[in-house]
Amino acid sequence: MARQHRRLIGGLFLFVILASIWLSLSRDEFVPALTETLPYPVVLQSVSPELVSSRQLSPGPGFQSPKPVIAADRSGTVVVLAYGLVNDPLAGDILAWRSIDRGEMWGLPENLTARSTAGELRFDPWVETDRRGHYYAVYGLRSDGQTLFRRSANGGASWSHEMPIRWRHGDRPVLAVSPNGRRIVIAASMSEPVPDAATRPLDGNAPNVHELLRARIRHYSGVFLSNNFGKSWQRLPPPFGETTQAIPFSVVIDDDRQIAASWIVEGEGSTSQLSMTDNDGETWRNTVLVESLQPDRPHPFNGERFPVVARDGSGRFHTAFITARAEKLLTRSSSDGREWSDATQHSHPSAEEVRMAAIDAIGPMVHVMWMERQGETWQAYYRGSSDHGKTWIDSICLSNSIQLKNGTIVDGFQIYGDDDQSSLRDDGRGRVHAVWSVQGGIVIHSVIDWRTESPTGASLTN
Repeated sequence: MARQHRRLIGGLFLFVILASIWLSLSRDEFVPALTETLPYPVVLQSVSPELVSSRQLSPGPGFQSPKPVIAADRSGTVVVLAYGLVNDPLAGDILAWRSIDRGEMWGLPENLTARSTAGELRFDPWVETDRRGHYYAVYGLRSDGQTLFRRSANGGASWSHEMPIRWRHGDRPVLAVSPNGRRIVIAASMSEPVPDAATRPLDGNAPNVHELLRARIRHYSGVFLSNNFGKSWQRLPPPFGETTQAIPFSVVIDDDRQIAASWIVEGEGSTSQLSMTDNDGETWRNTVLVESLQPDRPHPFNGERFPVVARDGSGRFHTAFITARAEKLLTRSSSDGREWSDATQHSHPSAEEVRMAAIDAIGPMVHVMWMERQGETWQAYYRGSSDHGKTWIDSICLSNSIQLKNGTIVDGFQIYGDDDQSSLRDDGRGRVHAVWSVQGGIVIHSVIDWRTESPTGASLTN
């Protein structure tokens, strides 16, 4: 009897072990433990930020790396994604740089895709973090138009496999994570063939061949939402309908049902707009920032005059945008996305051309950067606010002493092409990281430090 009892107990014990193993294998492997709120930095009164450095990140051998984007968290982890572009023959991967000491030291980039062949292109990377060590990335794949999503549970040390968001052809995807880390949103420009259009002959010699070709493709905006860390996605109703082409340049999301995105929208010279929803896309309201943004350019979308949007710790929205003909960089803010403040100009009155706005906000902090040209030389500038955008520090030039890997120190830079971007993020401990590219694909990383206090009042060392 005792032997049977022992066998029964042993069998139950084995069953429990096997059941535990089965459950661990069957549930999603990416379920981060989250806290509802994070402490925000407290900036000391009458303190101005300091530019610590502007220097080149080590290049990927043989690659050019335009379109860098950056994310950072309180632990000291900083992640940069950019193109790994080869021009002859054309091919493109996604490169990732990683620092674990608040951007002080960087190694060579990791090639996240490492398999693009001639003619293949992974493009338009974007990276964000929930500021708790979990990082999310999105980019496009040219061959079949899929938007590819990846995630990291260990601060970018390793990444998941590519997970496609299966909805038509995607372009220029951007991503955001909600403050509590539970919700993820992706906005992208979408396109698909018009039904039966491909079967109709197209006269390549027709004087309006470009119009005829465009009529074969339907362009529109796309917004995709995940409430389970990107395991599954739902497509939301598009902000501009099913027939209007719109390209996003930033998106934000709250813990409830609020989403805001910034776009360049087709029109006479294109328009600069914000779209906002309080009910996960059931209804949208659109705010035009600039009418006829590019009447001076043949291409309505390129030219780096796009708007961007951020949301601070009080729930206030902040947008930075370039005016028509690339004359000025302005910011406006709103508590509800309906009534907007008067515009504040950040670019210098002497600027001959302005491009590439970037914005970030956390707690009371708001940060903006941009590029401006005087004569033949471009410079990158930064301004910050520690009171939700009510007042701003004087601008800081990030590019008058750029340190390159060959030992050269350069003042200013040149822009090659019309489809690049800049990016900046606050790490939540008083350090701002900014990235942009010069000479068509050299990634520059700038560090700006604010003197802050911890939530308990103890001074934080930057």
